Amino acid sequence: MEKSFFFVFIFLFVKICLFGQYTTSNRAIATQQIRDLKNGALVLRLKTNERSIEAYRQSGRKELADKLTEENKIQNQKLVDAFRGFFDFCKVYFIYSKNTALLINGKQNIFLNDALGLDTTIKLLENHYLLAEYGTITSNVRTDEYHYRGVYHTEPSSSTASTSAIFISDTSLVQLKEPFPFYQSTYLGNYNKAVDNLSRNLHKAYFNLDNSIKEERRKLKEQLNKLR
Repeated sequence: MEKSFFFVFIFLFVKICLFGQYTTSNRAIATQQIRDLKNGALVLRLKTNERSIEAYRQSGRKELADKLTEENKIQNQKLVDAFRGFFDFCKVYFIYSKNTALLINGKQNIFLNDALGLDTTIKLLENHYLLAEYGTITSNVRTDEYHYRGVYHTEPSSSTASTSAIFISDTSLVQLKEPFPFYQSTYLGNYNKAVDNLSRNLHKAYFNLDNSIKEERRKLKEQLNKLR
């Protein structure tokens, strides 16, 4: 019996240690990211597909080029309208994705107004920002050696999880990781619903992440103390 208690004790001790590593690599990082975003801004990157459009024009397929241009404009306007109407977690700015490098290098005269027009009066005033866009996300895979409940380290893989999602990346264009609620899938072009869900999930995570870390640690320590 004493031997059984000893192994349970060791198991819980290791679990607490591993959980501490987990919180540093996953939950604590997500907590800091979401705090920074709350006090910072989200920059939505809008695609233009200029290379494809220009290729169609060069090959004499003007009608197809014009159609793609119009489709991009409609989609971008829907995304802007969705964020303006349903996202309230933090400040939002809009740029064309082709200007991402300029943004990262601190350039200011690249922001768009709500009608997709360049507006040089719009300035990014926040010290911290993350990037958002509509497109393809990759799935997360487990990379930790252990599979206890408290240990859940993931990394993006090369496998596609969804081709229709609004997701958040860092300034290196690397998608964020769980438990940060970094994406929301869209269905039938319903950007309003997706953006609304993304905003709600960010609010929920903002209030829950810190408390969940403390609560999990408290429960593990209680279990450990009962065995002493």
